[in-house]
Amino acid sequence: MAELREQRLTINGVAGVVTSAGDDEASEGAVCLHSVPGSGRDFQWLMPRTAEVMRTVAFDLPGFGRADKPRDFTYSIEHYQTWLAPAIDELGLDRVHLIAHSFHTQTGLMWAAMHPGRIASLTLLAGGVLENYPGNWIANLWKTKIAGEILQAATTRPMFKLVMQRGNWRQLPAQWLDDLITEDDRETRRVTLELYRSTDFDQGGIFRQALRPHSLPALVIHGRNDPFISWRYAERQTETFPDAQVHVWADCGHFPHVQHPERTAALVTEFLREHQSEA
Repeated sequence: MAELREQRLTINGVAGVVTSAGDDEASEGAVCLHSVPGSGRDFQWLMPRTAEVMRTVAFDLPGFGRADKPRDFTYSIEHYQTWLAPAIDELGLDRVHLIAHSFHTQTGLMWAAMHPGRIASLTLLAGGVLENYPGNWIANLWKTKIAGEILQAATTRPMFKLVMQRGNWRQLPAQWLDDLITEDDRETRRVTLELYRSTDFDQGGIFRQALRPHSLPALVIHGRNDPFISWRYAERQTETFPDAQVHVWADCGHFPHVQHPERTAALVTEFLREHQSEA
């Protein structure tokens, strides 16, 4: 199994964390984007397997995990492009296979729309193009001023664990869950509120218009018991990616790559092999 390596990467004065596996010199590779809250650690079980196929990197994006969380950084999907795009360039990745989970599928889709000649494939885990997405009770509270601050301040470790376990029939790994809670500190909770309040999920129509003409290969994995994003959105990804491979797992919630790491790795590695460059 490939070894995971970590480094800090500073773009425009803001440091993120890059977890890498595989050949650091390869110009083709998989780029993993976590959800909110989350970090590159979310892909710790997937990366050693995907690195057998191609170079793989996972980011702790600004505001999350062990990355910087500056107050003067604008936390929006649009502004993340000013960090993510140069970070991908700095790593020397010219042909990208995007692997993204939940919230930051939006950030990844925007990068893909802005760089259609460099995106080779997309793997969408419990997320994707979310046109007409009504939100969920937590997200909608986060978007509401005062109510969001109260919820964040009142969220204890036991409450956090209880919410994360919703819809997950198989227990989430205890150490991963503890790390996730620890990283969701006061500054990350502030970032989460700002990010949700700056995000219009209904811009999915724009993503569809931008990406559909390119007929990009897509792999979609979603849990039928996901309490945050309905599995119906998995089926709808074919509106943007007509040939998408769609998998909806009955025994899965919001974290397919954490809850079912081996099953996820088998699908993703096969998909990456199918779409990697022959050069």
